[in-house]
Amino acid sequence: MYKSSKNLILNSTLWSSLFEKIADSLLKKKKAQIESEMQQQLNKLLVSYKGHVAKVELSDSIEQFNIKLYHTAGNEISLNQLNAASKQIFIQVLLKVLRNLGDYNPPVMIDTVMGVLDNESRDALMEEYFPQLAEQTILLCTTSEIRTDSDYIKLEPFISKTYTLHRNVEAQNTTVEDGYFGLT
Repeated sequence: MYKSSKNLILNSTLWSSLFEKIADSLLKKKKAQIESEMQQQLNKLLVSYKGHVAKVELSDSIEQFNIKLYHTAGNEISLNQLNAASKQIFIQVLLKVLRNLGDYNPPVMIDTVMGVLDNESRDALMEEYFPQLAEQTILLCTTSEIRTDSDYIKLEPFISKTYTLHRNVEAQNTTVEDGYFGLT
């Protein structure tokens, strides 16, 4: 029994090492593309640095993975110093780029799509991000996130189906209605 447990630990270590090598190889293969695509997307969508992201730099190893942004003035843009909205945009750009550079076309599902975004960031996502994100994108949101009078109108040409979920706390159930909060 002791010997097989030791073998399991060794096999686990070997698999972990193998997966790390594969991940590092994939990172190196796509690194320049990821950096370039992220720079382009951030220059359009990261409102606080719009047009001023000179370079995105990924580390060479998954084990010590790091992403750095550089301003056109040459200084590093600290990710820790970005406000919550900019961090959300950064993560959404990273996910989009990784998805687009992958070898398959999975659907994308995003919950709390607008979170803490300001109006300018919201507009950038509505006009530049969501319409081009994926062949199938599922957004889980409220009317405060995708406003019916402004945001929905921008996305409507790209929407094939909408549903509204109504939670009944008393009955402890949820009903589904066609349309987006009364819009069809």
